[in-house]
Amino acid sequence: MKALNNVGILGLTLLGNAAHAQAPETVPSLGSVTVIAAPTPYRQFDKVEITGSAILAKEAREALPIQVLTQRDIAQSGATDLSSFVQRLPVMQNFSETGMATGTSEGGPETAAIHGRQSGTLVLLNGRRLPYYGSQTIVGERAVVDLNFIPLSAVEKIEILTDGASTRYGSDAVAGVVNVITRSRVRGLALSAETSLPSLQGGARKGANLSWGSGVVEQDGYSLRTHFSLSHQQAVLAGWRPVAREGARSFDMQGARYWLVGPHYSDYSAPGRNYRDATGKQRNTYQDANGQCEPGWYELAVGQCTRNAQAPITLYPETRKQQLYVQGERLLDNRWLLFADLMLGRHTQNMTPSGTYYTFDQPSADGSRTYLMDGVPWGLLQQRYDNDLRHFVLGLKGEAAGWDFSLGASHGTHRVERNYTGGIVSAGYDNVRVLPQEIDLHPDQYSDTTRTQFARYAYAGNFWMDTGKTTLDAAHLLASRTLVETDAGPVRLGWGLDARRESAWYQSHTPDRPNWDGTRRVWATYAELLWPMHERLEVTTALRHDRYSDFGSITTGKLGWKFQLVERAWLRGSLGTGFRAPTLGQLVPKTTSYIGISDYTLTVLGNPDLKPERSRQWTLGAQWEPSRQWSLGADVWNLDVRDTFGVLSIEQIVNATELQNRYRDPNNNGNFIVPNMNLGQSLARGMDYYLRWRQPFDHGRWQLAVRGTMMFKSMQDAGQGMVSNLGVYTAASQTFVPRHRLSVIPSFERNGWTYSAALHHHSAHKETLMLSAMNDGPALSYTHRVASFTTLDLAVQGRWDKHWDFGASVLNVTNRMPALTFNSVNALIGVDTRAGDYYGRRLQLKIQYRF
Repeated sequence: MKALNNVGILGLTLLGNAAHAQAPETVPSLGSVTVIAAPTPYRQFDKVEITGSAILAKEAREALPIQVLTQRDIAQSGATDLSSFVQRLPVMQNFSETGMATGTSEGGPETAAIHGRQSGTLVLLNGRRLPYYGSQTIVGERAVVDLNFIPLSAVEKIEILTDGASTRYGSDAVAGVVNVITRSRVRGLALSAETSLPSLQGGARKGANLSWGSGVVEQDGYSLRTHFSLSHQQAVLAGWRPVAREGARSFDMQGARYWLVGPHYSDYSAPGRNYRDATGKQRNTYQDANGQCEPGWYELAVGQCTRNAQAPITLYPETRKQQLYVQGERLLDNRWLLFADLMLGRHTQNMTPSGTYYTFDQPSADGSRTYLMDGVPWGLLQQRYDNDLRHFVLGLKGEAAGWDFSLGASHGTHRVERNYTGGIVSAGYDNVRVLPQEIDLHPDQYSDTTRTQFARYAYAGNFWMDTGKTTLDAAHLLASRTLVETDAGPVRLGWGLDARRESAWYQSHTPDRPNWDGTRRVWATYAELLWPMHERLEVTTALRHDRYSDFGSITTGKLGWKFQLVERAWLRGSLGTGFRAPTLGQLVPKTTSYIGISDYTLTVLGNPDLKPERSRQWTLGAQWEPSRQWSLGADVWNLDVRDTFGVLSIEQIVNATELQNRYRDPNNNGNFIVPNMNLGQSLARGMDYYLRWRQPFDHGRWQLAVRGTMMFKSMQDAGQGMVSNLGVYTAASQTFVPRHRLSVIPSFERNGWTYSAALHHHSAHKETLMLSAMNDGPALSYTHRVASFTTLDLAVQGRWDKHWDFGASVLNVTNRMPALTFNSVNALIGVDTRAGDYYGRRLQLKIQYRF
């Protein structure tokens, strides 16, 4: 700065002398003058890390099938958080979302799942890994990142690489990569408030955001940015939505009544209705008097009434989120830049996972009957999940000896704790009795004496159930340079080193879910060569070698190419191999309770002999930009995974005598012990396509964006041969894959305001149901078609003046509700919340003030 001041003073002096050049005075000598050159600009400002590539370059290459979603796309969507935006993209299928937390003991992460493989989708923040979801389990796998980790205001763009087995990031990215890239420039302070108001009961949301930034590296030599957000969303209960209110559904077919019964029903109630007579037969007082079951009850068998227990269950939990993200850079000299990130997040979910109470048997006054009573004064079970995420990055990037370098280290943890916060009782609760005259009363009418009995066994305070934590320590070095210039273009080389330490532990209150812990270390090296073989042909070759502390070494590779047909028109393709190790929990040689149906239960045994999954993938695509207004493209992809991880379903075992004999628990005839295993093969093929158009007119600018994914094939071997789940739910895979997902988004811009619409479509599918006969006759197989789901959104956003920004959107304008489905990952009869939500029409408002 002193040198610059000296140069300025010197310049003013020279100007002053020039103005008086014709004066007769003698010009005094200035002596020697030292000229100081301007500093060399930082060399990597014009180079970026391209998602999926180990080569630093000035722009992304059309050779990669990357979908780029910008701040403009996010604003138009009306999304209030990262997960709600990512999961509405057509390329995402069979992800986990909040509505799937109901009735589970593992919590509710919200994940990304490219082409339906959430455990093969690698989620990154600025190109760096994040720790897996904290509650890892022995059964199944949870090699996923919870998207509730960063304020949406901090996101600059999201890049989605849709071909798998990334040499750069890891061979375990078998489906692809989601790279969340944060804003590089924030000036001043901005405060915003937002609200979401559903037209139906429950689900209202409110939130506040703060963004602050100072400095621009190119101008000031430093930059510091902070983003903080708070939000709260109300719960939605099943009883508030007709499509989810009932725990059983009846079908009148072939002159008889059949039932499809979910897991949420009960023979117990208060007031007491069901009783066992002196012969042990179960009867119902309302049916005795009226000849039918009362409203809210089902006659699942002749003369038997069962209470609906689904209505009080939480469809969406009450959620609270606090998220902090701080990022900074400091220019050390003209060649090196120091950077650091800090992310802290807390996400709390409160839910009612079951509609049944603790129960007790109540004798009648004369002892001739035993009533089946609910302990309503104790309340329903209340469950809370506390999710805590910590992530820190420190790194350096710059240039030395003709190489562009990026190196850094990170430490991250994700901790999930589950507590029961209500509806818990102490031992001996089944000794409670109401007064004989209170059996037929509502619990609000119980006497003080009876209430005192209930209070004696009520558990006060939180009851800890389990805690899980994952930790990721990682370090990386990336270097790239141009090796040689050719007539067809520069030959570039990128190489890197990765090291990471993954650890996880789990502790539980209940013995049927054992404590465990595990650690794994991974070292990797990789190289990528970009070779323009012809002015129209570009070829990329890459190799990656990983060494796992528990699985040995593996080498994977990738070959990609881009061929320019004519100016602004390309063909592209790739071939690659991948490798994915089991999670640490899947390898633990202990048993854990899993699931039960009817008279059977399933216990899962961890398997240290699991083999890793191996994958092969190929893509073939085209991109065409006929003018500055038009851009369109499509990529056909194929993913073949061998030795897939999984567990035989209880339905498979119950329906096969040979499997029953193999896995039956010798100490419990109704329980089966099944190990985690390599089930077989998974094969998927489809096409991602897009179209973008923009055209300026005198009255404004019109734009159109179309994104879609069509599935051609989806097959899985769940232990009994390949079965297709394309457009059909299968019990073996316990899921289905939609044939088509589509988003069409037109918009109009004028005078700083944007008006947009969005049409989202999710295709139909079929499911086969086994219906139970009311008269104890044989079950009936019935194929049910779940209708497609299409919604329309409208949005407007813009700037009033230099201080005020405003945004409003109406989601699901027509107030449609997804079709009823009986088989889904949701633990109740309702809708599959991956296809559509329970909120109905929503008005969302956001206002922001910039200081």
